[in-house]
Amino acid sequence: MFYVLIDDDSIFNFIHAKVIRQVDEEADIADFISSSEALAFIKERFVSHKAEPTLVFLDINMPEINGFELLDAIKELPAESVSKMSIYIITSSLNEKDVRKSKEYPILKGYIGKPLSFERVKEVINFEKNR
Repeated sequence: MFYVLIDDDSIFNFIHAKVIRQVDEEADIADFISSSEALAFIKERFVSHKAEPTLVFLDINMPEINGFELLDAIKELPAESVSKMSIYIITSSLNEKDVRKSKEYPILKGYIGKPLSFERVKEVINFEKNR
C-alpha cells in the first residue's frame, strides 16, 4: 500500500513511518514537512497518473497551508482522484472545535491522536483493505 505522511514535525513523520513499516513491511511511504509540497505531490500523483489506493495521514496544524486548507484544495481535485485517497487527520490537537470542523469534510475517514500506535495503524489498514 502507498502512504503519504504530512506533518511539519519530521520526527513524527519518522516515527509514524517506522510504525507503518512494522505493520506493513511492503509499505511505500512519501513524507512531507511542507503542506504546499505535499499538495503539489498529490496533484501530480493523483491527477496526472493512475495512482494506487493511498492512505494519507495529515496533521492539522501546519505552516503555509493548514490541514483544513489542504483538505479544501484536495476536494477540488477530480472525484476519481480523490476516491483513491483515504485521508485521516492525525494530530495532537484534541480541541473540540477541530474535531467538529473535521466532521465537515466527507473525504475524511477519521481523526486520530498523535502518535500513531501499532494497534491504530493495524485497525486503519484492516478497515481500508476490507472496504
